[in-house]
Amino acid sequence: MLARIHPARRGVEGRIEAPPSKSYTHRALLTALLATGESKIWNPLLSGDTIATLNAARKLGARVRRNKGYISIEGVSGSPGSPPWIYCRASGTTMRLVTAISSLGSGPTVIYGDESLNRRPMKPLIDSLTSIGVKVLSREGYPPLAVKGPLKHASRVTINPKHSSQYVSALLLISPVAGLEINVVGSLVSRPYIDITLSVMKVFGARVEREGYRYFRPLNQGYRSVEYRVPGDYSSAAFILAAGAIAGKVFVSGLDPSDPQPDKAILGVLDSMGARVSWVDDGVLVEGGGILEPVEVDLSDSPDLAPIVAVLAAYARGTSKIRGVGHLRFKESDRIKAIVDNLSRIGVDARAYEDMIEVYGKGFVRGGVVKSYRDHRIIMAMSIAALRAESPIIVRGFERHRDSYPGFLDDLRRLGVFVEVG
Repeated sequence: MLARIHPARRGVEGRIEAPPSKSYTHRALLTALLATGESKIWNPLLSGDTIATLNAARKLGARVRRNKGYISIEGVSGSPGSPPWIYCRASGTTMRLVTAISSLGSGPTVIYGDESLNRRPMKPLIDSLTSIGVKVLSREGYPPLAVKGPLKHASRVTINPKHSSQYVSALLLISPVAGLEINVVGSLVSRPYIDITLSVMKVFGARVEREGYRYFRPLNQGYRSVEYRVPGDYSSAAFILAAGAIAGKVFVSGLDPSDPQPDKAILGVLDSMGARVSWVDDGVLVEGGGILEPVEVDLSDSPDLAPIVAVLAAYARGTSKIRGVGHLRFKESDRIKAIVDNLSRIGVDARAYEDMIEVYGKGFVRGGVVKSYRDHRIIMAMSIAALRAESPIIVRGFERHRDSYPGFLDDLRRLGVFVEVG
């Protein structure tokens, strides 16, 4: 799909409901899989990535029914099956969590994804699982993987989560079933996602002792079935909130100010860049439309914000520094490369370093044709860049926004943005 996003000459304005959280949906579906009894997951996100997780849960033995407003999942009481294969589409979260869960079965199960996912590293998780008796074959630490359990009941496992906290979350999810203590060594990025994992586990009855982000020990065994409601997603809402800062006035409802989601950091970024940010009732109001201020920000715990923060920096006048982004090279695309390349295509100078992006904003952008890099967050960020551009921005592969935010196009149009697709 090709999309031509036209500048919003009259600005944008409107009220948007935050989409359900992708991170919570993944974890709730798979925890329900491992639970005893029938769980109901209300307000789930049904996107390309989470449908991959839902299909994986079904293949691993869960009885799944999609209903109006919720998904019911009859769990396997901690004993998943061993299907011949599981296809994870483009979802790294699905692959990493499902790889750990597959180690509980007797195997073998082949786990793979599309071309982009098969380039994403898995070696830290592979090394941890093999150290406790799981047999894993891989392509030098990359998918496809063949996983053969069952996991031996082990007292302790060590993980060095280089590049992603998802390796830790994967082990955490199976820890109440396997009686697994987890030691984390080395650097850990995206730490708040560990808090999200633990919060979902707690709802399903798991109690976990922890020492910061370095040691975790389950205090009981297994999960119980529950009814769980998925909260609104700051990651997706960040694009709409940025639209308000760049081009007008936007209210996003359904966001919880106490939620541990790391991408809640977008509110502080917008405030520091000069947009007016305020909590109203059940959501956030952002007002802008003028030249923004440059920003220096560390996104090591909220890397998904980097594409949209870079676009905001393009509309600032001065140099912005986006730090803590080295692990962006191992996402759906090399996001550092994708950000710098696409900014240059719309007339914005930027420079990539090992762990930082500098954006030399001039307060405006040209239009142009950008590359999707088959990456949903790159696509959505560049779409928002069009809102005050000198001419339209054309995005090829626009349909990949459905990986995380299926309603993105409709929401842009609700704000008054003219988008041609074909």
